[in-house]
Amino acid sequence: MSKVRLCAVADIGDQSSEEFDIELGGVRRYVIAVREADQVFVYLDYCPHMGYPEKFVDMRFMCTHSKKFYCAVHGARFNLDDGACTSGPPSGDFLGRFETEVIDGEVYVGDTLTWPGKEKVLAKRQALIDAYKAQAKAREEEEARKRAAGETNG
Repeated sequence: MSKVRLCAVADIGDQSSEEFDIELGGVRRYVIAVREADQVFVYLDYCPHMGYPEKFVDMRFMCTHSKKFYCAVHGARFNLDDGACTSGPPSGDFLGRFETEVIDGEVYVGDTLTWPGKEKVLAKRQALIDAYKAQAKAREEEEARKRAAGETNG
């Protein structure tokens, strides 16, 4: 695992999270670092519910009683330690998690991404893209039909 320094543990409030923009394995990534005491977990900022690309969903909100953080868009709750969604959409899916190590009060992130639900999330994203393209094509065809009808009625 190639490691990159993300921040000092103290840069993330206890039972809190912060977003970061970092280069991992030659790829620019938006990540969410979640801290509980001296443990830090780093997740890819990517919505497993809607398949939104990185830096789209605000997941910085924490619920200290249940030890979960949640998506501000649809209210899904995720475990701090493994990124599993336990309620709300997409219950049963996971966030992509990076290997993380705390050394002498500094947080280091590896370029290896563990993502148990990756195939499912990417399939959802592709379905959304396909549906958007189909809607756009239908709109274009409807506009073309209206133009053609307007030209022949004029």
